[in-house]
Amino acid sequence: MTSMRLLAVDDDPVFLMLLKHVLSTIGYEDIQTVNSGAAAIALLRDPKEHFDCLLLDIDMPEMTGIELCQRLRHIPAYRDTPVLMITAMKTLHFVENAFRAGANDYIHKPVDELELGTRLRMIRELLAERRRRASVETQVASNLGLPVLNVTFEEPVSITEAGSVIDYLALENYALTLGRLRLYGHSVMGFSVVNALEIYRSTDGIGYVDTMAIVASAIDRALKSFNHLIAFAGRGEFVAMISQRTDVSSEVLQDEIEMTMARYAAVYNDLEIPLPKVHVGEIMHAGFFTRTTVNQLIAKARESAARLPVFGMRDFGRAY
Repeated sequence: MTSMRLLAVDDDPVFLMLLKHVLSTIGYEDIQTVNSGAAAIALLRDPKEHFDCLLLDIDMPEMTGIELCQRLRHIPAYRDTPVLMITAMKTLHFVENAFRAGANDYIHKPVDELELGTRLRMIRELLAERRRRASVETQVASNLGLPVLNVTFEEPVSITEAGSVIDYLALENYALTLGRLRLYGHSVMGFSVVNALEIYRSTDGIGYVDTMAIVASAIDRALKSFNHLIAFAGRGEFVAMISQRTDVSSEVLQDEIEMTMARYAAVYNDLEIPLPKVHVGEIMHAGFFTRTTVNQLIAKARESAARLPVFGMRDFGRAY
């Protein structure tokens, strides 16, 4: 097992004691605990300290776990550190805000040993992949003396520039917390940058990720009337979860996205990078009495966005 140093933050000393016991049982011994957000911030700002994963309680006095998550994301060393929310609060509003603040996953109290072990194993695998990529980037940058971001076309890289964009794994984890009843009250949409591969081949990793971030901001702007979360799924594809059952027009959203992207046309022309062309898929809903899973619903949304219409496309943005 790859070791991880953990920081757990909770105002309940009894729970922290129980959590340390559970973590120790599943093989995690290097654990630091504090009982407030202020104490956690002080520890995270200490250059002598380093943590691989943070476990935060939401319902704490003075500084909630959500506020703590927002603040720690502004500390450079912890901008991308995995955050696992552990709380007894099950209200959807708190779950959404936790992910929007930058949380990667979410489990309920009382903590189930098997569930916690599974979530931490996923985080451990994520960290191992990040370390592998960082090692490659460091070597290439050292050899060339240039800033390098080594990403694959299929990779769901992290995009943080738009306020409602979260990691793809975090979006899946959020959706899994909904349950059938609350999933029924949500809508899912896919968005596909149909010339993403051409963009990927026309620039470097930094240029590609920056371009996807601009697209994410355009999607975020188009969905501004709805409470929503967006994730980049790789391959130039995005998924949006809208926390209401709506029949918003895909064409209306596509028009708004095209108008936003048109502002960048001259810049992309000068850079000799293709201007992103975004296709909006059909809106998807889960049937209350069907057995459609979260992953199936997301897959259908992505497939719809990737499936381009053959007729009736305008020259700008749709003549693919």
